[in-house]
Amino acid sequence: MQIKSGQLTRRDFLKAVSASGVGLSAIALLGSSCRATPAPTPIEEEKPASTVPAAAEPTEAPTPVEPAEEEKTTPTSAAEAPEVLSDGKVLVEWLGHGSFKFETPGGKVVLLDPWLSTNPKCPAEYRTMGGFSKVDIVLFTHGHVDHFMLPDTQDIVERYSPKIIAPWELEFFIKAEIPKADTLTFELANKGATSLIEGLKIAMVGADHSSGAQLTGFEGINKYVGEPVGYVIEFENGFKVYHSGDTGLMADMELVIGNFYEPDLAILPIGGVFTMGPKEAAYACKLIRPKYVIPEHYGTFPVLVQTAEDFVGWVEHYAPDTEPFELTPGEPIEMPPGSA
Repeated sequence: MQIKSGQLTRRDFLKAVSASGVGLSAIALLGSSCRATPAPTPIEEEKPASTVPAAAEPTEAPTPVEPAEEEKTTPTSAAEAPEVLSDGKVLVEWLGHGSFKFETPGGKVVLLDPWLSTNPKCPAEYRTMGGFSKVDIVLFTHGHVDHFMLPDTQDIVERYSPKIIAPWELEFFIKAEIPKADTLTFELANKGATSLIEGLKIAMVGADHSSGAQLTGFEGINKYVGEPVGYVIEFENGFKVYHSGDTGLMADMELVIGNFYEPDLAILPIGGVFTMGPKEAAYACKLIRPKYVIPEHYGTFPVLVQTAEDFVGWVEHYAPDTEPFELTPGEPIEMPPGSA
């Protein structure tokens, strides 16, 4: 039966269905499955990380007795509630090269790239294993042996059982070599992700470098362990630190780190050869616009820049509103209040 367009009647349609052998129940089912799906409820766009509740007005010198400071240290979830220290300050301690220790207002101890036992600039108290009172979180930026030393990591895991955060492939490598390691593979494992861990908001960001792990120190075969990263850590009091890891200059320093994350403190390599040199790192401050900057990854080996003098001069030129802090390994400093 031939039917011209626009002339199909209900009776003709039923005859056509009957002749084709397709049941009416199937036609009904098809019709029901093709109904329009209601549009999803729009999700309100997340506010920038620097936005804080109206009650948490920034102050020049926060003290433990001010109500605003108590509100700023209130976590988003009661389950994540940290034990807030009375002074609410962040302590930053350089362990030499690219290694750092942070003590948080909530009493947590965070290590970043802890290269300890063979690091010539690491303080003696930490170079001997067991020098920390505790370790809650360990962050690794990449697998190079001057940032991730397998024997050091094995000892830290054995003594302190911290949470381990690293790029996806490096986390799997750590778990394979240290089965008892508490790697957060499905909480924070790649660039662009942010997670609330032990009351700290930690974002994994990009870095312009390479990555490979050596099981036998500086000699031996490299094993691919993913791409390098940096981190932005927002502490319980709202103070934000950007540790770039090993990197060169990147457009992301302005577009992502400076404009979106808005860190109070930037920690940047200045040694050259493997990373930015003093001039490039100072220009990075112009892009990031932090209140403070700490130079690192210098003075460890003869091939690296040995002092931060040139860096400080270039910061004055490119980013006069950024204050440089030259640290001595093993001497912690208390960071001034941030923007939160």
